[in-house]
Amino acid sequence: MFTGSFIHDITRSRYSMGSFTVTNMSGSSMTFVYYGYDIHIYGAKRSNHGNYSVYIDNGVISYSGNGFDPDNGVFQQPLFSPSTPMSNGLHNVTLTNDEDKYLDVDFVTWQTSVGEDDEQLLTNIFDDMHSAFTYFPPSSWTSNPPNQSRYYLGSGQTVPNDLLNFDPTYSGDAVTLYGPVGPTGSAYTVELDGGSPQFYTMSKLIPQFQLTMYQAFNLGPGTHNLTLRYKTSPSATPGPQFLAIDYASVYTAPSVQNATTNVA
Repeated sequence: MFTGSFIHDITRSRYSMGSFTVTNMSGSSMTFVYYGYDIHIYGAKRSNHGNYSVYIDNGVISYSGNGFDPDNGVFQQPLFSPSTPMSNGLHNVTLTNDEDKYLDVDFVTWQTSVGEDDEQLLTNIFDDMHSAFTYFPPSSWTSNPPNQSRYYLGSGQTVPNDLLNFDPTYSGDAVTLYGPVGPTGSAYTVELDGGSPQFYTMSKLIPQFQLTMYQAFNLGPGTHNLTLRYKTSPSATPGPQFLAIDYASVYTAPSVQNATTNVA
C-alpha cells in the first residue's frame, strides 16, 4: 500500500517523467512480478527518507538499504541492484518501508532474454490500425482519441464503455502492449492465450503516453493471443472513463521462428 501525493512536490521534475509513487507508512510495500534476471529499482534519497528492505522470491535474496540524504536530495538513484547475477525466470520482488519516514519509487528496469544468447533480437511493431488487432464491437471504438498527436504514429484506439474485446494474434516469444494513462483512464483485464484475466488500471494522476500496459515473456513457439476487456476503475476522476490502445511490440529470434515453423 502506498500513500501520499507527489503532485505539489517542488522537486517532481527531477524524477523520471515527472512522477513517482511514495509512502510514509512503516510496513507499506511495493510488489513487482517479472520474467527475466537482474532487476534495478530507482528512487530518490532525501532528508526525510529512512530505512527499507528488498526481498526477492520470498527471501531467497534480501537487502537492507537507507534512503537518507542530508542535503538537497539525489534523484533517480538505484535503491536496489542484485549483488550477484540472477537466473533468467519468473521473479517476485517486494520493496518494504521499514520506518514511518518516506520511501519513493521512481522506476524499475530489468533484463530478460529471447531465444539463444548469441542470436539477434527481432522486433516487430504493430500500430493500432494493423490487421493483427481486432476491435469488438467496432461501433464502440474510435480512432480519434484525445491528445492523438502524442500516440505512436499519431494514431490510437479508445473506447468509453464496458463492452469490448481487444484481440491481436501474433507469433513471437514476448509481447509488450502500449497505451496512455491519466485521470480518466479505466481499469482493464488482460487474458493471454485464453488464460485467467489479470487486472490492471490506466487511472493515474498525470496524463502520460506510450507507456507499457502489459508485457509477457517466455511464451514459446506458435501463435499467441491477447484479449483486453474494459473495466470501471474506482480510482479514476468522476465521469466517463476510457481505455485506449496505442501499439504493440512483438519480440522473437531465429530459433523461436524455426520452432514455430516446426510446430505448424
